Amino acid sequence: MSALIHRLLHARALVAFLFLVGVWCLFGLLNGRYMTTGNAASIALQMSVLVLLATGQMFALTVRGFDISVGAVAALSSVVAALAWNAVGPVGLLAGLLTGLVAGTINGFLIARVEVQPIVTTLGMLIGARGLSLLVSDSGQVIPMSEPGAMLQLAYGNWFGLAPLAWLAFAGVGAAACIIRFTLLGRRILMFGSNPDAARLVGMNAVRVHIAAYQLAGLFASLAGLAMLARAGAGLPTDGSGMELQSIASAVIGGTALTGGVASPLGTLLGAAFIQSLGSGLNMSGISPFTAEIAIGAVIIAASSVSVAPQLVTRLKKRARKKGN
Repeated sequence: MSALIHRLLHARALVAFLFLVGVWCLFGLLNGRYMTTGNAASIALQMSVLVLLATGQMFALTVRGFDISVGAVAALSSVVAALAWNAVGPVGLLAGLLTGLVAGTINGFLIARVEVQPIVTTLGMLIGARGLSLLVSDSGQVIPMSEPGAMLQLAYGNWFGLAPLAWLAFAGVGAAACIIRFTLLGRRILMFGSNPDAARLVGMNAVRVHIAAYQLAGLFASLAGLAMLARAGAGLPTDGSGMELQSIASAVIGGTALTGGVASPLGTLLGAAFIQSLGSGLNMSGISPFTAEIAIGAVIIAASSVSVAPQLVTRLKKRARKKGN
């Protein structure tokens, strides 16, 4: 029994799963329309952007950093992709992906090579990306896509009961899980996050690994930008504001450690689902959006605090052993 409890406490995705189930049970009792397949499909579509942002954020957190520019980079990617689509057609979507990759490379280079603090680097990128979005969109004008039917179909079509965009976001989480579990880069990202000094001593090119983690964060941010583009059929230069912290919260609630070295793609997905489900439930209950923000903030803090319970249990056990000796 004690071994089972120990495993449950250390299941990284368990906290997010329990909070998600709790939210659905609570709002299901309060509102009969909440616990329906239609609402579940709607939440899956709504959370697609946050899922992608949080998955990219997970890589930055795993190397003991973070990226508060992901929302702005996503918005910039959506604008660049819309402009490129209008100029050269669907192949222009690659310009959106390249935008995120370049932003991630700049962040990673400044943090890993120049040794600028992540907060300073990514804050500068946030401001720069937001300003560039406004500049290229003519002072914040929405950039409509020419013939957006194919992109809108991704958001409003139906694949096995869900929007294609939701399935694509889940596929992104699956790709991240494969990177972490089955690739050399993923193992090196985990090793670097666990102990940077030891990683350097065994001959790892720590700078390259660090940069690669931020490149992945930027790439997933650009994918989130394309998801924004698919949902609106237009580039949105002011979208994504505030999602930076939600992406961090989603990853942390899901079990990704702020201290680095631990990544949980499934937990990150569940954390994003929890945040989106909570917001949807409060909205359907007719609660003021300002009150809803307070409630969401409080619950995120509580969930994040519970998510560090395994580390706390481990520390208490170590202290008990030292006293026993």
